[in-house]
Amino acid sequence: MKARNTKQLELIWSAVRSDSSHPTADQVYSQVRKKSPRISLGTVYRNLQKLAADGKLQILMLGRSQRFDPLVARHQHFICERCDRVFDVVVERAKELKPAKLPHAGFKVTSHQVAFYGVCERCAR
Repeated sequence: MKARNTKQLELIWSAVRSDSSHPTADQVYSQVRKKSPRISLGTVYRNLQKLAADGKLQILMLGRSQRFDPLVARHQHFICERCDRVFDVVVERAKELKPAKLPHAGFKVTSHQVAFYGVCERCAR
């Protein structure tokens, strides 16, 4: 049983790494099913969460949708408002980004996500 889970985890990890579009769980599921037709969507979700917990990928919350990004180094994203594709963007000095004032003194910022929205080159044509 353990070997099967390891194989499934590897297939899922490989699918995320090979897809630069920051795929959703459904997109990863579609890719993995080509090699492992019996895998369930629940298994894909659980393994994506495990990969995130292990620090191998980050979860992007874009609206109500989760996207998965294997690039865990600090970076931001550009989201096309027409096709919903997500692109990695490196912003200089992003490390220094912090809120000027939080709503309450007891708040503690643990992370942040910055996203730029617009129209990608392909959609702009």
